[in-house]
Amino acid sequence: MLRLLLRSLAINVASVYIAVSILSGIVTYVGGIQTLILAGLAIALGNLFVRPIINLLLLPIHLVTLGGFRWVSNVVILYLVTRFVSGLSINPFTFSGITLPFLIIPAINFSAFGSFLFVTFIFTLIFHFLYWLFQD
Repeated sequence: MLRLLLRSLAINVASVYIAVSILSGIVTYVGGIQTLILAGLAIALGNLFVRPIINLLLLPIHLVTLGGFRWVSNVVILYLVTRFVSGLSINPFTFSGITLPFLIIPAINFSAFGSFLFVTFIFTLIFHFLYWLFQD
């Protein structure tokens, strides 16, 4: 049990560090490695204690959407972490857009909520990749 908790903590800290590195203008932190460790610990504890309660409250919506609404619990956990860890913040940003010969993505202004959605998506991808990489 302790081994699983330590592995989850290490993967959460690494995920927060990678997400902060990739999304440097969107996710900011002050306080160095202590803030990253505290954020990883808060995410691990939130996933352990808060996520089951959120999933239970959102169970009817999960059933209707066949589990597609489960990402909302990740957004709530990340929001709570930014509220409790004072050195970590997620800022609104503007995506300037991409124009390629076969793809056009227009400029988008992300509000604070949109930033949380975007950062949660990236963080979840990083977390699941690292969890897959370091599984037993």
